[in-house]
Amino acid sequence: MGFSTVTFLFYFLPLMLLLYFAVPARFRVPLLLAGSYVFYFWGSPTGAAVLLLGTVIDYLLGGAIHRAEPGRSKKTILAISVTINVLILFYFKYSNFFIGEFSRALTFFGGSAIQWTAVIFPVGISFITFHKISYLVDIYYGRVAPAESFTAYALYLAMFPKLTQGPIVRYHTISEQLSAPKYSLDDIFEGSIRFCVGFSKKVLLADPMGAVANPILSMDMANLTVGYAWLGIVCYSFQLFFDFSGYTDMAIGIGRMLGFTIPENFNRPFYSQNFTEHWTRWHITLGNFFREYLYIPLGGNRTGTLKTYRNLWIVFLASGFWHGANWTYLAWGFYNGFFIFLDRIILIRLLKRVPVPLKIALFYILLIVGYVLFRSDTITGAFLYIHRMFDVTAIGGIQSSFLLAKLIGNREIFVLAVCLLICFFPQPVIDRVKLMVTERMGTAGITRLKVAGAITVFLLSLISMINNSFSPFIYFRF
Repeated sequence: MGFSTVTFLFYFLPLMLLLYFAVPARFRVPLLLAGSYVFYFWGSPTGAAVLLLGTVIDYLLGGAIHRAEPGRSKKTILAISVTINVLILFYFKYSNFFIGEFSRALTFFGGSAIQWTAVIFPVGISFITFHKISYLVDIYYGRVAPAESFTAYALYLAMFPKLTQGPIVRYHTISEQLSAPKYSLDDIFEGSIRFCVGFSKKVLLADPMGAVANPILSMDMANLTVGYAWLGIVCYSFQLFFDFSGYTDMAIGIGRMLGFTIPENFNRPFYSQNFTEHWTRWHITLGNFFREYLYIPLGGNRTGTLKTYRNLWIVFLASGFWHGANWTYLAWGFYNGFFIFLDRIILIRLLKRVPVPLKIALFYILLIVGYVLFRSDTITGAFLYIHRMFDVTAIGGIQSSFLLAKLIGNREIFVLAVCLLICFFPQPVIDRVKLMVTERMGTAGITRLKVAGAITVFLLSLISMINNSFSPFIYFRF
């Protein structure tokens, strides 16, 4: 049940909010937990069963970690609990991939492929697993006490706004709200506005960009021109960003309406001067997770220069493989790790005096080259696509059977221009305009503007959603 579906918008969400606001405070947490399981079961019955079983195990092991005396027994319980979660993730997300690769190797050497029934991938299992690991590790280090009740912990994992695509919320940041969520009229208002903004990002920006990117990125190389190659990957970058950030806005908005604080996950990530800055702006909660639970435990930057670089490579390879069971994701992680490495040893210093707009442009070009790896099914296919992007000898020399008008119409050109403005308009100018508008319109004027804007984009998004085929959120598969 995606956020941008009729079932969610007109049935599940209104009913959930109506019941949530109507029942006495003591019933809100159980109601929200039940509703979250209905939401998850609707789209992934297997995932709901796995989540429930894992929640029971983690709740018991979390209590055991807390009660154990510091030493070997405490570490053993933590190791068991983390291993269980990693194995569950590995089985559902990676077993098909590794068995397929092993079978391919067997057949290459004349053997027989392994008989294997493909495992159904539970939606959102990667995000759920990271929530569970952060909870258990934080208990071990004494950063947080175990959940006051099984219901509170179950809701922490299953809360439907963040269940399938994050953001990744650490337990200590939301523990008090899980016991007694409180909301206000201001929370409901601002949450509703944020939800409408996210909905419009998905439907009005991400989906039209996907309508351009998808046919180009799946085009036969014989028909792919240099211009089409660049157009396709640029549109894909905007599709990916506005799809994921749109979901995040909707999740934050719903959470606020219900009385929960869900952390920000994006901060204009394309408006970055290098990869290091980009990864403080893109998927912020995932970056924080890898820093806290992998990079720092490996030694961070405290163990010497060479080990620091090693730790960075490990983090980005893990980040790449976390996104999916394919060699292309590992290659994408390696690509990002390589440029983080270059940033540290030379690039940031070398480009220090280069004008900021040029640094942003150079970074963005390098970033979307990496997105080819992220989007492609095979590394060979990615390299062929990248070669075409930079094949200057083929400019104007390849005849395509596709007309440009079939790939990108007036609506898509307009959306592309809007995406460029949103992502690359100078931040100082945006700040000055915000200040000027606030001073001239005042609080009441800003409120009226928010209401008018939210209603407008919601109605436009609704019309667009009804008139076009359903497009699921990209990060559902991660």
